[in-house]
Amino acid sequence: MRRTDLRRRPVLRLWLVFCALCVTVVLPGRGHAAALIEARIHGAPVRLVADRAANRVLLEAGSARALFDLAAGSVYVGEEGAMRRVHARYRPGHDEMPYRIERFGPGPMIAGFVTTYHVLFIGEQVCAELMTAGWMTPFVDPAIRALAILEALAPASDPCEKIPFTTYAATGWPLIVGNIDPPTTETSKIAFDYQPGPDELALPASFEEGDLAHLDAVAKAAGL
Repeated sequence: MRRTDLRRRPVLRLWLVFCALCVTVVLPGRGHAAALIEARIHGAPVRLVADRAANRVLLEAGSARALFDLAAGSVYVGEEGAMRRVHARYRPGHDEMPYRIERFGPGPMIAGFVTTYHVLFIGEQVCAELMTAGWMTPFVDPAIRALAILEALAPASDPCEKIPFTTYAATGWPLIVGNIDPPTTETSKIAFDYQPGPDELALPASFEEGDLAHLDAVAKAAGL
């Protein structure tokens, strides 16, 4: 009897985990919802609203506010009372660096979600520790691309010193990244049933043309 019970327990646990994930993943399908992410990146508080259906992302960091229209390759930035449109597209490239990510097992619960513990290497050098949730990727992908656009403004000279956010997100949304104290990135809240306000993700009716320099202040405010 004892052996039979031991064989059944893992199956029961897997079934319960599967059911829990099904409930969680179904949440984004209720109406037209977006993903809301609140995090700190290099100590800077960042709020992201990612709408994968519209392919738009609102980023707020301090007084900086930027609306990414990823489908059109445009970013709208408010600056000194004027709205600027900057042409900027996401260009994949995290695989160009010599990074290697290895899974080391389950991670802790973070912001209410189960994580997986990964370690990021260059050769045999440990560059970062990651606690990620892989199933989140389809829902937060617009936010990952928006952050990558800002991060590309200042390329890193040392690949282990400044790791691209897309690399952190290669195995799922990074709920905690970096050394234990202090973490490079830490997510305090993430919800997949957020209902944006009527104007929150709306494109501005009027704007002036800008250039990439107008994104610098946004990137710095977001810790990038």
